[in-house]
Order: sequence, then structure tokens, then C-alpha cells
Amino acid sequence: MQTIKGIILKSLPYSEQQQIMHVYSAERGYMQFITPMTLYKRKNNHAVQCMQIVELEYYPNERGGLHKLKSVSSLVNTSSIYFDVYKMNIALLWGELLDLVLRHSDPNENMYEYIRYSVEYLNTSREDIANFNLLFLFRLSKLMGFGIDDSTYHPDYVFNINDGCFYPAGAPENYCTGPRSARIIHQLCSCPMESLKDIPLNQQSRKILLDIALLFLGFHLNVDFNTKSIRVIREIFS
Repeated sequence: MQTIKGIILKSLPYSEQQQIMHVYSAERGYMQFITPMTLYKRKNNHAVQCMQIVELEYYPNERGGLHKLKSVSSLVNTSSIYFDVYKMNIALLWGELLDLVLRHSDPNENMYEYIRYSVEYLNTSREDIANFNLLFLFRLSKLMGFGIDDSTYHPDYVFNINDGCFYPAGAPENYCTGPRSARIIHQLCSCPMESLKDIPLNQQSRKILLDIALLFLGFHLNVDFNTKSIRVIREIFS
């Protein structure tokens, strides 16, 4: 039996008695577990939630594939996320997205710590969670190896999704945003956390920026984020 720390990305039914859990772990990267659904009714075990930070005991499958989960326990009290509808939908979006982009990924300490910190920030923050959702998505790209080059930004420049750089408006480049979106993207990528709540965005602006973030990540990772689950979550944000 082995013990790891991980972040639950997704949990889904497998049969009447079992479910599959997708986890990004500090020690082994992306992993999948199979467990009896009745496990969480036992003492010292808890119902799992999306983006929950946990410790897991399991029996490894040396052939690869599904590992058998023995126990799971929460390491951080993130109940604020699950009692707030908006925070919960952000967590669901992160879980769906990370489950797609981190599948088959090896351990990455910086990635794990970025996700862990972000979950804890989402849990405790009250004022800037809508903006923080966008910050999380745009800054995630750097950890995936194709970060946005905010040093190329100047006022009235546009953002190019192809290379993550900023260019003068009117440049003959495809996949460019408008100057206002580019300015906000630059702010999200460079501002200190205490200034995040001061970025003025309405619901429509956040929807546009969410679409840009998903397009940018999907373009570079060759991942289709137009899944049913993500479409439903995006509708909620709109």
C-alpha cells in the first residue's frame, strides 16, 4: 500500500458499487483510482469533491491503469467552495479542464503547488473570485510550457493567440484579440494578487476573456474544450 497527496479533478460512477476518481498527485502526477462508493460512509473517510486537496492510501496497479483506493482524507478544509454556487462552478471548470490537459502527465512540483495554492485562494477569497478564475487560466499556460510574454505589451496593442505575444493594432496576424482584451490579459498576467479585485470587468467581458483563455490553451495543447460538461459550465458563467 502507498500514500500520496493529490487534488481530485473528477469523480464519476463506474457501476452501482464503484466509481472512478481522477487525481493529480504531487508524487506521481496524473492517476486514476477505482473505489467502492460505500467507502465514504466509513469512519475517517469523507465524500470527495472536485478540486479537493486530499491524502490517499491505495494499492498500486503495477501494470498501469486503475489503482485500488483504500482511503481518502481531506488535508485542507475547502468547504467554502462547496457552499458557494459560483465558486463551485469555477472548481468544476478547473477540474474538467485540468483533467483534459494533465492526462498522462508526470509529476511536476510547480504545477501541483500552483493548483493547490489556487484552490486554497479560491476557498478563502471573497471579493475577486471571478477575476481570479481568469488569472488562473491565463497563468496556467506558463506551467504548460507556452506562457504569455507580457513583456511585449504596450498600450493599444493586441494579443496574438498563436505565440502568446502582443503586437500593434492592425498587425497582419491571425487570431488576434482587440486592444481592450489584450490590456486586461496583460493585467491578469502581471498584476499582484492584491490588485486583482481592482480590474474592472463586467459579466460580458469575463465571458469573452474566458473564451479567449480556453481558445489559447486549446490551440497550444491541441485539446478540444468544447465538451458537453465545459459547455454547460460556460453557459452558467454567461
